[in-house]
This record gives sequence, C-alpha cells and structure tokens, in this order.
Amino acid sequence: MELSPCPPGLGRAGTRPRFKIHQLRALVTVASMGSIRAASRAMCLSPAAVTKAVRELEEDIGTVLVLRENAGIRFTAAGRALLVHAQAVVAQLERAEVELVSLAHAAPPVLRVGVAAWIAMSSLGGVVQLFQKRMPAVSLELFEGVLTVSIPRLRDGTLDLCVGRSAPPHLHGEFAHAPLFRTSSAVVARQGHPLASCRSLEELRDAEWMLNWTPADEDTTTCDLRDPFQRFLREYRPKVHVAHSLVIATSLVRHTEMLALMPWPLIEMIAVREGLCTLPISDTLNETDYSLITRRGVPLGEAARCFMECFKTVTERDASSVSRSKRRVFDSLDTLAVDG
Repeated sequence: MELSPCPPGLGRAGTRPRFKIHQLRALVTVASMGSIRAASRAMCLSPAAVTKAVRELEEDIGTVLVLRENAGIRFTAAGRALLVHAQAVVAQLERAEVELVSLAHAAPPVLRVGVAAWIAMSSLGGVVQLFQKRMPAVSLELFEGVLTVSIPRLRDGTLDLCVGRSAPPHLHGEFAHAPLFRTSSAVVARQGHPLASCRSLEELRDAEWMLNWTPADEDTTTCDLRDPFQRFLREYRPKVHVAHSLVIATSLVRHTEMLALMPWPLIEMIAVREGLCTLPISDTLNETDYSLITRRGVPLGEAARCFMECFKTVTERDASSVSRSKRRVFDSLDTLAVDG
C-alpha cells in the first residue's frame, strides 16, 4: 500500500503523529523476528493484528515504514530511523515493568554500567565499595565500556550509564556527557617488533592495526581530521581489525605483528606486564575526552545518580593520592575535568 507522505514530522491531517505503544512494540518485534508471521507468534497475536498495528502506525505518520518483498520484509529509511527510537522506548518500558515487578516481589534492583578498561583497572574498586555502602540493596551489572558496545546498549536501555570515551559529536544530541578526563594515546606493539623504533605514522602505513573502535567511513562527518591518527587512517587506509575487548586486543598485539592505539593511562598499567612497548611517535595522538554518558532526556534513577556521585568522589581522591601507582595513572591524563 502506497501512502502519500506528509511534511517531515507530520502525520494525518498535518498533525504531529501520536505513537501508540502497541504500534511501536509491533514495529520492534517485526524487526527483531524478521517477518510478520514470526512477530505474531512472539507477541501471541494474529498476523492480521500485527499487520494492522504497523499499517496504523504508517498512516499516523504518513509514510511507509515496512515493505513486504519476496525475500521477506525490508525497512525503509523512515522505518529504520523510527525503529531506533521505538527500540529505546520499548526497552525503557520493559525495564520499568521489571522494576515494578521487582519492587512488588522485593527483588533487588540492578544498575547496569559500562566502564572503560583503564578506569575499571584504576578507580572502579573504590567506586564500587563506596556505592555499596551508600546503596547496599542495589546489585551491579558491569560491562567493558568500549564505545562500539556501550552506545548501542545505552540507546536500547540495557545500560543505565557509561563511564568511558565520549560519543562522537554527531551523537551529542542523543546522549548527555558529564566530562571527567582528557588524555591522549600512543601506538603500542609487542616487545621486539620490527617497527618499534619508528618515529612517524607514515612509517607505519603498511602495518595492520587492532583498534577497539571502528574508523569513520569516508562519507560521514565523525572523523576529526585535526587528529594526526585520523588523518593517517584517512590517507593510507591501513588494514584495521576491531576487537570489542581489551583482553582480545592485548593478546593479539602481544602475539602478532599488529599495532594498537591505547590511551596513556592504560599503557601505564599494562604495558610492562603484557610485554608491550610504545613507539616514539612525535605527534600527540587521539586526544580524547572521557565522560559519564547517559541518554539525553531520560531521567536517571536514584542508583545511577548515586553511582555518578561515588565515581566523582573516588576519582577526585585518587587524583591526589600518595599511592605511586594511582599517581602514575592520573599523571598520564592531560587534563582532569571532574565536574562538581
């Protein structure tokens, strides 16, 4: 069925569309199950009922969202755009339902947090100890806060907050950032690597790389060409592998000829232990902000607010610690910008 699209953001009769929850649930389930029939089974509804919900949503918006083809269904550009927000809304409602059920049955609440590896290895223990004292009834579920993992989880509501590398500028309208640290990175390799004495990125143009983030595509605006490493990736197009785990990335760099880019605090903690060396590149590379990241416009629960307060308290304490190991990590930060 072809629909005549209204102006962007307007539905039938030129009014702004009013999304209904059952319509959004139908859209999300169709996407996850891959077909109307499979979605109907998952929702315990008839295929006609699921089809009707999606069609009503299309009519309310004034544009086609889902196309039925011989090979199955296909989402239009408008459908893909709405699906991102529908998934977040449905996930948030499901979490609210779980929380209410937990309260009714006295089940312990859970706070889900993504944490960058070097932050987890330096300050997380103290943060968790303080958090447990202040909110002993709350359990924690912790994830390694790699950007490629944490952003989708924040978006769909399976993470409450993330302590890690700031999201790219084009996502700042979607996520709120409370700045914490700024640090740069260095190129690392295994001890004895044939390129270990290289002093410029140009000398590394034929090397293979292991990164924990996906380089920006040429047709996007996420690449900051003021950064020498981003310019290097854009100009030389080296072969890049991506690992969403510090353990995997470190192991591969240690046992292969791959190079990696690591933040200085992480290098201070693991380089010697893991048999890694830093290359004497003269440029300042990948200057990056680390922030407390949350979904913009979504109110934080008491546990999330408490965790953020605990994190700021502990990192302020660690930054002025007399401990040599803690000082070495925090001294590697270019600036410390803990918000009050």
